[in-house]
Amino acid sequence: MTRKEKDWVIKVQMMQLQSENPHLDDYYYQAYYHRLERKQAEEELLGGRNKQEPPKLVTPYIQKMEIYDSVVRIAGSLGQVAVSTCYSPRRAIDAVHHALQEEVHTGLPSCLLFPQMFLQLLEVEETQRKMSLLPEEQEAEDEFLQVLCVRKGKKLTARLLPHLAREQAEEILVAITRHLPFLMRKDVLDESLPVLYGPLSEMVGRMTFSELIEVLQELTRPLAGATELPLTMTFKNQFGISLLYALLSQGERLLSSDVPLEPHSGDFEKWTDTVFLVARELSQVPKTALVEPLFLPSNLLSLFCRYLDKQTIHRLEAKME
Repeated sequence: MTRKEKDWVIKVQMMQLQSENPHLDDYYYQAYYHRLERKQAEEELLGGRNKQEPPKLVTPYIQKMEIYDSVVRIAGSLGQVAVSTCYSPRRAIDAVHHALQEEVHTGLPSCLLFPQMFLQLLEVEETQRKMSLLPEEQEAEDEFLQVLCVRKGKKLTARLLPHLAREQAEEILVAITRHLPFLMRKDVLDESLPVLYGPLSEMVGRMTFSELIEVLQELTRPLAGATELPLTMTFKNQFGISLLYALLSQGERLLSSDVPLEPHSGDFEKWTDTVFLVARELSQVPKTALVEPLFLPSNLLSLFCRYLDKQTIHRLEAKME
């Protein structure tokens, strides 16, 4: 490098050190300088050294000037001489006259903004149209599912359930069982669904036989476009299998008690079909894929003994161990 080129590099570096915003343009040196000042202040407080001025970087003052040896330019034209050096860099080509720049800057964003706003308006109107076609119950249920997709929403629901009326709590349980495959997929990483098991199991323990059948029907109903039943998916999820066992245990408790069941028409047939379906799906699930429940009721085997043969019962007992 020639002497002139070296002087130019030094001049550029000095201009960087004399920034009007040193904390942004020269952050590392400023941070180092502040640490050095704090260290010296601590040493002075401890009496380890005499007070003295910290060293400062002294640079010759370089005045910043936007110097440009312009060539002849014609207003509103694209013509400029294509000559550029490190001392006189060529500016970007001016597409329009400088007097029109303000108009350009204010006009172009508006031209781009209107189509974007119109597209957003169309999306909002389409969403409102779809929402108006949904029944109010479905809309409220969808909003509730969004709450259950996050950990805080599950914890809030678990705290809220004991304080709700029986009908409201049952509606929440039915909504959870109806959309249990969706909730289990959303809970793969979070694994926070088990916080709902405690309050839900207490609510299941107060359900009547007909209410129990209604909830179990949601687990045995096939999903549109799904290759497996929701019941099969529950065996691979800790919360799902725990909730299923709690429902079956409550059914066995009601059947073995002296309390009148007051079933609806067809409830016993649905219950029997559900028990056979659970036994069949449970026997087909590999033991390695079967997860351990949060709580295993002691009366499940006695439930299966009512309807199944001994060989099937032994096979299920080995699975549930």
